Amino acid sequence: MSLQHCLSLGLLVFLAVTTQGAEPVTDNELKTLSENLLRKDNTNDSLQVTVKTQGATRAYATIDQAPLRLLELKPSVKRVPTVAKLIALYDNYDPDTTHNEVVTPAERKEESDFLDAVLDTPTWTYAINFLKSKGYVKGTKADMKEVLKKIWFTVYSRGNRKMGSSAFEHVFLGEIKRGEVSGLHNWIFFNNEEEKNRLNYMGYMQTVDFNGKGGIIKLHYTWNGVTKPVGSIFVGTSPELELALYTVCYFARPNNKCFLRLNGKPLYIQTYTFNSRNEKLIGSAFPSVA
Repeated sequence: MSLQHCLSLGLLVFLAVTTQGAEPVTDNELKTLSENLLRKDNTNDSLQVTVKTQGATRAYATIDQAPLRLLELKPSVKRVPTVAKLIALYDNYDPDTTHNEVVTPAERKEESDFLDAVLDTPTWTYAINFLKSKGYVKGTKADMKEVLKKIWFTVYSRGNRKMGSSAFEHVFLGEIKRGEVSGLHNWIFFNNEEEKNRLNYMGYMQTVDFNGKGGIIKLHYTWNGVTKPVGSIFVGTSPELELALYTVCYFARPNNKCFLRLNGKPLYIQTYTFNSRNEKLIGSAFPSVA
């Protein structure tokens, strides 16, 4: 991904997004919002996945408590429009944060196509209206797309002066940083890596089930031979729902726990912001059991 691509979004987004003058958002409003976003999510029932949690484990455990893969997806899942557009992005990234990312015009179009698919959902229509009502964003759906391009796809450096990371890569795929797995919070990518024998699930620590509408798993695994002592992923939730929850929490609870509720079950999302070239972007966002 080129530096020019990173900076070209700045002026457009400056006019579309603001935190100054935004109205406070209460925890109850966030819980109501998350429930409504799930209700609006007409993709959810199409995401049929079998979850095999197997044995419980601990951080840094060396014994594999899960001989089988964690996830098994029905083939139809990968044909869901937002899922298909998400998967198309997987070969655009180098997980090593010490390598510069280079984005091609074709890859920029894939990013754009993914955002178009996500924004063309009832979930995001509702999310945009909420963010506008609270004063976090202004303008049209096209303006919202530019905001998402900026906070999710701007490339920045996590060290060594290498432009090798972005919020999207960190959260929806994963990275290798200083010999450890960093990020990797999306179940569809998790399954992709299991299918390609690059990821070995070793057991779970905590789970929560959203009463048939997805869930969260806190877990231990290795990826590309590198250990993730403790990680967490949504499971069975749509890309548009996850992106909406993370984005709302980035605005409403930056660098803090963002308490939500999905189908009656409590959870929270932890967000971290990242300052790059005088821009406040997303550094990380991940779900956890409340």
